Amino acid sequence: MDLADKLMTLAQAAELCACHPRTLRRAINDGQLTAMRLGQGAKSDRIHSADLQEWWQRSRYVPPPMPVLPKVSFTKPLASSAEERIAELLATKRTKSAIRTATVHRKK
Repeated sequence: MDLADKLMTLAQAAELCACHPRTLRRAINDGQLTAMRLGQGAKSDRIHSADLQEWWQRSRYVPPPMPVLPKVSFTKPLASSAEERIAELLATKRTKSAIRTATVHRKK
């Protein structure tokens, strides 16, 4: 008797799949995995290896493809030094105190 003709318990099948037996039980209850009940209780359920392999192939997680983000090009190069950035801010008269004053007037 080779592996293809073997019936396995849930514990044996879970060990083979590297998952918890509850995962297999959930798949059986949802109708995704076929099991045979040999006795009266749920502990007598057996899974055929071909059914297990088929379920495993169907239920494997395949991540969605990564979205392709558009390339962003800057129209103006970033300031290379702190002095250039300060000069740029002073030229636009957007200093920290001016920004705070503008936000205070908006709140009223």
